[in-house]
Amino acid sequence: MLVSVITVVFNNYKYIGQAIKSVISQEHASVEYIVIDGGSTDGTIDVIEKYREKISVFLTEPDDGIYDALNKGIGLATGDTVAILHSDDLFYDNHVVSDMVNRMAVTDAEFCFSDMVIVDIVTDKVLRYYMASYFSRWMFRIGWMPPHPTCFIKRSLFDEFGLYPVKYKVAGDFDFLVRIFYGRDIKWAYLNRITVKMRQGGVSNSGWKSKKIIAHEISKSLKDNQVWSLPLFQIGRYFIRLLEFVVKPEAKRTN
Repeated sequence: MLVSVITVVFNNYKYIGQAIKSVISQEHASVEYIVIDGGSTDGTIDVIEKYREKISVFLTEPDDGIYDALNKGIGLATGDTVAILHSDDLFYDNHVVSDMVNRMAVTDAEFCFSDMVIVDIVTDKVLRYYMASYFSRWMFRIGWMPPHPTCFIKRSLFDEFGLYPVKYKVAGDFDFLVRIFYGRDIKWAYLNRITVKMRQGGVSNSGWKSKKIIAHEISKSLKDNQVWSLPLFQIGRYFIRLLEFVVKPEAKRTN
């Protein structure tokens, strides 16, 4: 199975190299790596050029935000499956792609997700364990979804349901998942292991201003997709998040 891994970046010279290395070190033989840069001016492109021979497609030009950049990457992808690794994030180890591909093959899944940890940007200490084993479709109504950076998505789902909406600043991934899960009974699977390490401070977890924006965008997405909910229900998401701060991850690679 050819997997297209997409990384989008803008002015992140400090961490883009680590993200790239975590992709090109994957043991899975068939990985197409696509890097989309938004026109960086801080040295990011110089870092990317150091790994140019290992990158299948590199595009640098201005974009209309993260979801526009992701859509460009999907448009260039030729793999059967698409995975997204942001420039602040890392694959947990070099078995991630092969483990996810195997899980999808065994379960005949169109969509597969797993667990993720969020770490301190300075100390690398685990701050939050984003568990996904208890996912159920109704949880979209409280604004909770499988961790998007861990998702491996069949290209056919993008062909069927469309790309990420660029009208959202932080909830375009939420909107896409709502569309596919409420569009029909898709075949999905969960892999019981951590596959991604995310640094704290990304666009979706960086302060109260972003939380206010995402709450508004989640409510709009649910309404636009005719999924009944109330803004008050989103409080439930934060009870789950409290649990994620308490529970400590275990080292596991089983499915």
